[in-house]
Amino acid sequence: MIITTDIARPIVDQIMKAIDYNITIMNHKGIVVASTNAKQIDKPHLGALKALELKSKSITEPINSELTDFTEIEVNVPIEVNNEIVGVVGITGNSDCIDKFIHMIKITVETLLEQQVMIEQLRFKRTALEEWVQNIIDTDYHNIPILESKAEYFNIDITISCCVFAIEIKDFNQAVFDFETLHQNEARIIKMLRMYFPYSFFATFLGKDRFIIGLPEKNKKDMERFVEVGREINRQLEQEGLTSYIGIGSASEGILGYRSSYLEALQSIDILKQVRSKDKVAHINEWGILRLLAQIPSDFRCLYLDQFSKRMPALSSELEETLVVYLENELNIKETAVILHIHRNTLIYRLDKIKELWGLDPRSFHDAVKLQVINLIKELK
Repeated sequence: MIITTDIARPIVDQIMKAIDYNITIMNHKGIVVASTNAKQIDKPHLGALKALELKSKSITEPINSELTDFTEIEVNVPIEVNNEIVGVVGITGNSDCIDKFIHMIKITVETLLEQQVMIEQLRFKRTALEEWVQNIIDTDYHNIPILESKAEYFNIDITISCCVFAIEIKDFNQAVFDFETLHQNEARIIKMLRMYFPYSFFATFLGKDRFIIGLPEKNKKDMERFVEVGREINRQLEQEGLTSYIGIGSASEGILGYRSSYLEALQSIDILKQVRSKDKVAHINEWGILRLLAQIPSDFRCLYLDQFSKRMPALSSELEETLVVYLENELNIKETAVILHIHRNTLIYRLDKIKELWGLDPRSFHDAVKLQVINLIKELK
């Protein structure tokens, strides 16, 4: 660890609130980096050099002061962090009581520096984790063995199936230009995600309004729970005035599996934006054939729908509803009649009417597939 002025100055300021003595902190080369005497900054300190050479306490005495009626001495002691001497702290004052303060100050400085080291280590690990996640989702990054080895450093077992959440928050931080506020907003969302999913593999901000979180998935119940929690996150963001879409990929193992899950989560968000639905949270497995249709360019979808519409008369709203419910219930006449609150014969009459108007029989599997495709294309914007 290298002690800099940025690190040492707050420590000196904090100690000075407790004791009224001249405090000086030197780096590993004996150069003053922080002091109550500003004139000493960036200059070599003889007492510190001696303490570094001895690797123990160095006392300089006496210092005759014209401003006091007692003798002052200067005591310098090495600062140790993780059993390594990283600098020196010195105190100047009344020789009668200075010695009892120096050990307290040494412990205080070392404790504060150790805390700083921990903060820096956590910051480094967080930055490294963010870079690792960015490389996972980057389809142009192909050094998979490197990502696998880094997973061990982060204590992430990539043999465990992971389900990836992608959270897109519309216009996130768009009107914020202060870096500190930007960081605080990002950290607040990450904290919220970790609160909902404390056992996540990773949670980070990807930029461009998007957050990502990786969750170990053990069974189907986990998937259902993830969707419900996703809806709760969406509601909380709405309460904060934020519009969000949450896509969930299927659980997969390994680096490429995690990448695939992320791409599925993005695809789910893309479909959510296209369908005429109020729901803003969806697992990729919910979409069925709609997932395939959504990948067809909208121009081609519209062309297909227009060609069909020009040849066929429009259905009444009653027949439209009947067809949708019938197809959603997998051509089950009994279930459809119950949901629509109509008699079985009434349902059969309506299905016959659809066949008469469109030339497609909803009770025929092949015709039902065509009708389902038409309905799904209508769902997409």
